Amino acid sequence: MMQSIVEEKRISFKELEQKIFRYVCELGCEITRTMLESYDTELSETRDKKKYRSKGKRKTSIKTVYGTVEYQRNVYQTVLEGGEEAYVYLLDEAMQMKKIGLISTNLAEKLAMTVTESPYRVTADVISSTCGQDISAGGVWNVVQRLGERICEEEEHSVKQMNADQTEGERKTPVLFEEMDGVWLNMQDKHHKK
Repeated sequence: MMQSIVEEKRISFKELEQKIFRYVCELGCEITRTMLESYDTELSETRDKKKYRSKGKRKTSIKTVYGTVEYQRNVYQTVLEGGEEAYVYLLDEAMQMKKIGLISTNLAEKLAMTVTESPYRVTADVISSTCGQDISAGGVWNVVQRLGERICEEEEHSVKQMNADQTEGERKTPVLFEEMDGVWLNMQDKHHKK
């Protein structure tokens, strides 16, 4: 890489920065692939072989903030508590890989944060230029829809828990504020202490 930059002679700092960024993203993808596959091998060797029957490796990928990482992971057949058979990836469970489709949680968070301030097309341009990932406006829309579905599921679960009196935690509200037209109003004064 450095030799090709020297041979090109005239190169602006912007071009140099872009080339280094692409190179570092590629390196990050390769390091991630190596680490995931090594960890998967370790999990395969230390698993409960009676509980998890190996069914070979499957190729997959995950889109990260520095590019698409392609790797292979083992899939296992197991029997669930109800007696039905299931196929699981121990690597996904161990790494707590809560992906949005094939998109990492980090990338999904960046998309969600950017789309709250900008249209889908602008978000796609920002992510494509600042991350090692190419995404279209339609791709951004799809991720936002999946995030919305996941949030709805979590809220429905919370409502079911609340209705069944299975809520978790305590709530103390020492001070209460109300928002009106973007302005926070203090609802407690010397006449209304509670």
